[in-house]
Amino acid sequence: MQHYDVAVLGAGSGLLIMEGARDKGLTCAVIEEGAFGGTCLNRGCIPSKMLVYPADLIREAERGQRVGLTYGAPEVDWARVSARMRRQIDVNQALEEEVAQTPGVTVFKGRGAFHDARTLDIRLNDGGSARITADKVVIATGARTRIPALPGLEESGYLTSESFFGDKFPDKPYESLVIIGGGSTALEIAHIFSAFGTRVTLAVRSETMLRGLDGEIAPFVKKQLEAVGVDVRYFAQAQQVRKTAGGKTVTFRDARTGEVYDIHAQELFMAPGIVPNTEGLRLDRAGVHTDPAGHVQSDERLATNVPGIYAIGDVNGKFPLRHKANYEAEVLNNILFGDNTRTAHYDSVPQAVFTHPQVGSVGLGEEAARGLYGERVRVFRGSYSDIISGIAMGYSKRREDDGFAKIITDDQERILGAHVVGPQAAMVVQPYAYLMNAGGPQQAATPGTWRPIRDAMTIHPTFSELAAWALIYPQPPKA
Repeated sequence: MQHYDVAVLGAGSGLLIMEGARDKGLTCAVIEEGAFGGTCLNRGCIPSKMLVYPADLIREAERGQRVGLTYGAPEVDWARVSARMRRQIDVNQALEEEVAQTPGVTVFKGRGAFHDARTLDIRLNDGGSARITADKVVIATGARTRIPALPGLEESGYLTSESFFGDKFPDKPYESLVIIGGGSTALEIAHIFSAFGTRVTLAVRSETMLRGLDGEIAPFVKKQLEAVGVDVRYFAQAQQVRKTAGGKTVTFRDARTGEVYDIHAQELFMAPGIVPNTEGLRLDRAGVHTDPAGHVQSDERLATNVPGIYAIGDVNGKFPLRHKANYEAEVLNNILFGDNTRTAHYDSVPQAVFTHPQVGSVGLGEEAARGLYGERVRVFRGSYSDIISGIAMGYSKRREDDGFAKIITDDQERILGAHVVGPQAAMVVQPYAYLMNAGGPQQAATPGTWRPIRDAMTIHPTFSELAAWALIYPQPPKA
């Protein structure tokens, strides 16, 4: 039975832990059943942005008349758009080969499960099996789309982010599409296909989309999506799915009125949320605690209740974002292989929704801030039409698409939250994430350092990473 210093379950953000062990000359086992790179590379932020950017260009071209430019309808080369996206996904193959050739690292292609707190059983993809032991185990198995028990769904067929970016990617944009969900995945898919000419219906189960963000964001985004033809339905509770001529018919019930209605579309995309990939890990054999939803519970040191077992990324239920997972991996590397000076904090996690318009957010929304700080809360606002860059792009007070920035502080000028809706919102909000990480004891002693950038999370994928990664992951100077 092979023994390792570290075993990592999952080859997404878990690969950063592998790199940390490698750099210290330690042995590491990487256990991954599927493609390397995790959700981000294979079915999330990277392939989706290869579709979002062309969709953004289409929407910008449609606004050209405001600044004196008129364009015809775009000629979409869907095959080329698809090929560019697939080239990015195919990076996973080179990544796997590189990891497999790393000295001290052993790759196990299969599914791992706990035999006990220090022993893992691996069911290999080729039908074989292995059992290994490790001094430390890092659970980084991620999450997947939650599929509700909806009558007729399995028989009718449907898409998820896993299958859409896999074997069910379309040969051309759909004529019509029903999307069930109100989070970032649902809104990005709605933006992409509506821009490419698909008739999109966005069915949101609750009273609003983008739950958890500042309350002014969803109404603004809803209005802009509707302005470009997306049919947004709130309180839309799916009852059943039927396969009908030319596509699928979904029966919904309006939770407010009780009205029952059908929506027919060529395809159905399910994005109602995610669940952690913890089933089959046999966590009970290791004694690892989970919450009622199945997330592995971890503390500010990414440690579970069992010494030597850690959890990072989507599997721990704290913000399902790749930059959050990478941040946790960097903190854990410091704890396991560094000077053990860092801990994880989640009060200033920046995030973006790459829809129409783009959304950037960090910290508390106004309602949450007032709930915690009451009359101490101060709210500051600005509009794109207030600055010349916005005016140059055609924004004005007369138009309903005039995006905004909303900054929330307390009465001592401490930043509690920042929220931006409009072009490049993710980049506009990013400096506030850095500021919210400034001012600690070490930083106060040496003002002007780049520690706030190191200690913060940088929204992925954005141009903000260009400057941040130059510091955090420096490249050797050119000869």
